[in-house]
Amino acid sequence: MNTRKFLFNTAVKITQFFAATKILKRADISGDIIFMPGCSLTSYNPEYIFLTRDYLRGKLGDCGIITACCSKPLKLIGDSKTFQLRIKNLINELDNMNAHTVITACQNCYNVMKLYDKNRKILSLWPLMQKFGLPESLKNKYSGLEASIQDSCVSNHEIIKSVREILKFLGVNIKEFSQIKCCGGVKILSTGNIKLSREYMRQRANESPSQVIISYCASCRSAMSLDKKYKSIHLLDLIFGNGQPSKSNLLNRLIAAKNLNRR
Repeated sequence: MNTRKFLFNTAVKITQFFAATKILKRADISGDIIFMPGCSLTSYNPEYIFLTRDYLRGKLGDCGIITACCSKPLKLIGDSKTFQLRIKNLINELDNMNAHTVITACQNCYNVMKLYDKNRKILSLWPLMQKFGLPESLKNKYSGLEASIQDSCVSNHEIIKSVREILKFLGVNIKEFSQIKCCGGVKILSTGNIKLSREYMRQRANESPSQVIISYCASCRSAMSLDKKYKSIHLLDLIFGNGQPSKSNLLNRLIAAKNLNRR
């Protein structure tokens, strides 16, 4: 392993260590349905995780939150042993919470939990939002907005379709990329080459047929924001925000964890 990748992997392991501690991983047990926003969305905008939880409560009744990481970064850098330990601990926590359903906003979390957690139902937020619907006040709110969609490369057909239905309800004029591609985030984790990965991110953004790029993965949103000529926003910026990008910050995860039981 070269020095650059070794240093990068070490940084990932340190970040993942803190993600598994009570500093960043906390739970609000408010029923047997648990919303798991994922670490990227929590870093992007802590307020959105509480507004999403409130939305789910309005549709499903009691709903808690767990600010846990699925630990997929550890798997991607080749630390399978620690990954297996962390996912096992997370599943045990959910068992102790008597959770029968976990709702994820992150597609990586969705896939990891579907694969490893056979004890409960794992659902994606986006098909649920499309099924339950958004407030009528949001209908055609963004009429006239032209945007492309950076799909998470691990999304399934149901998620991809539901996101487009949501955007159509919001009035967005969708201009599609020619094909679904990774935003470049996986390349960082698999190679440790940040410079190469950023070049790939810029290349992917430059394939957009629109100056506005909408993502429903917070990591994709970040990747598409490197070139300032593109306006990169998260789908929740349209639903819970004013259509403008939020300011991602790792400290937001600490803020979310500290406020979890105060909301």
